This record gives sequence, C-alpha cells and structure tokens, in this order.
Amino acid sequence: MISLFLNTASSRFNAAIAKDNKVLDSVVSYYEKDLSKDALLEITKLLDNNNLGANDVDEIICVRGPGSFTGLRIGVTIAKTFAYFLKKELYSVSSLDVMASSVSGDVIVPLIDARRGYVYAAIYNKDYNILMNECYIKLDDLLDKVKVYSDDAVFVSLDEFSFETVKYVPDMDKFFSLNFKRKENSMTFVPEYLKRTEAEEKLNGNRDN
Repeated sequence: MISLFLNTASSRFNAAIAKDNKVLDSVVSYYEKDLSKDALLEITKLLDNNNLGANDVDEIICVRGPGSFTGLRIGVTIAKTFAYFLKKELYSVSSLDVMASSVSGDVIVPLIDARRGYVYAAIYNKDYNILMNECYIKLDDLLDKVKVYSDDAVFVSLDEFSFETVKYVPDMDKFFSLNFKRKENSMTFVPEYLKRTEAEEKLNGNRDN
C-alpha cells in the first residue's frame, strides 16, 4: 500500500510517501505566493526520487483544515483531481491531528493563530484520543478548558504566543502510525475552515444591518 500525504494548510508545504505506513520520503518547503504553481512539481519530484509514478499510489491523504483558506483549496483540489482521474482512494485528516502527532505528552494542544484573540485548536490525551474537538475558539477560553485536564499541557504550533509552545515539526513516522484518516468522496470533498472568510463575515454582517 503506497500512501501520498499532502498538507497545504499553511505556507509550509509538507508531503510524504509511505509504504504500508512506513515513511519512504518526505519534503517540507516554504511558499509565500507560489504554492499553487510549485506544489505539483514538488509532488512529482518526490515520486520520481522514489522511482514511483502517480499510478503506483494507492491512496491520497490530504489535510482538510483548519488553516489558510487559499492553501487548503490548493491541496484539496490536487487531492480530488488525483483521486478522481486515477481512481485512487481519498482520505482526509485535520491539520490539528497532524500537529498533535508531532509531540508527546499527557495532554496535547495543537493550535493555530486565527487572529483577533482567536485560535483553531483541539485537545488530545497521551494516546491521541480527542478530549476537545477541533474548533474556532477564543484563546482565553481555550486556556481555561486546558486547565480542566492539566496544568502541564504540551502546546504545539507554528505561531508565536505569550506562553511556551513547541515549534511544530512534522513527524511523518508518528503520523502514519496513528489512525486519524477519514474516508472522502473525490467529488464532494471540500476543505473544513471552521469559520467563515472575512469577506463572508462582512457580507453577512451587512445583510443583518
């Protein structure tokens, strides 16, 4: 079983290839503007470097969100197109699941800065079972919820906060050892943003006035 993992939830593009859940190769690249142009090139290079073609892949595992609105659309579009035209199995995972799998602790809290005092976050126990489902939440409210479970939680993020966090570094071996993936339909699969875009919020605000 050859698996192709794609994560475009941030400016950090992360892809990996695994065989029977054992990682063969992975790549992490940073893109501010050119992700849509270079993501396919990175995937092709990754396959070529491991003497694999697109048809050798049995399943695609794509991060569905939360994260960058534009980045998620790029990754989901690539994954859907790949799965549909090559008739491959398609699965999704939360970006917070992937972040959680990169660290260990009795209580694990991956979080993404959503600005204006809000974050995207979830809470997991040491076995990576969910204690709080992923959500868009005020940071202060999240910290209160975390205290219910532990005073020594491990926070993991790519963003900077006023408290100590572990810098997120993908651990693909750990990720593939855990069963986070969810089956998707290549025709109907869409990103999960957890909140509306600013444009949608403004539009709805104007309609309410």
